Amino acid sequence: MSTKSIVLLALLALTVFWAVGGYNRLIRLKTAIGDAFSAVDFQFKDRHDLLLKLADAATEYLQYDPVTLSELRQARSESSTAQDAVRARPSHARFVQALMKAEQNLDSKLVNLWAAGAGNSAMLADPKILELAQQLSGIQSKLAFGCQAFNINVSHFNAAQRQFPTLLIARLFGFTAAADLAIGQDSA
Repeated sequence: MSTKSIVLLALLALTVFWAVGGYNRLIRLKTAIGDAFSAVDFQFKDRHDLLLKLADAATEYLQYDPVTLSELRQARSESSTAQDAVRARPSHARFVQALMKAEQNLDSKLVNLWAAGAGNSAMLADPKILELAQQLSGIQSKLAFGCQAFNINVSHFNAAQRQFPTLLIARLFGFTAAADLAIGQDSA
């Protein structure tokens, strides 16, 4: 074997090792996004369960306004569906953006619930509703914290895709930028 052949084989081997390493790095970062969403996913589920309990508790006070409760339940259902899509592909920007939109809608329906109950002092003084509102506030804080961890992983993943030479591997294998997850904190 000639020196030229050995050098070419060595360069080819280095290129293959570099490509495999770059691909594995992107996969590791993409997996970290999924792991970070798992923690947030649990908080979303708890929040959605609490919202159903809140709607049930408010039903007796808002019998004159069934639309508000119906809209809250519908928005909660839409958010749960969007959450399922993100759970399946947490690094897919379109699904994350759909979840954020669904959560914004859910937040607005929750604001409507509080507005509808504002004139009902018995509802606002109900211990069960007060406890659910307090729990909801705690979950919102946990969600905000979980979103920060998720967004840090998204940032690392997106940065790796913009760095040369990993950017070549990202383009070759169809990696796309992930989206940050920002959930409102002033719903309760």
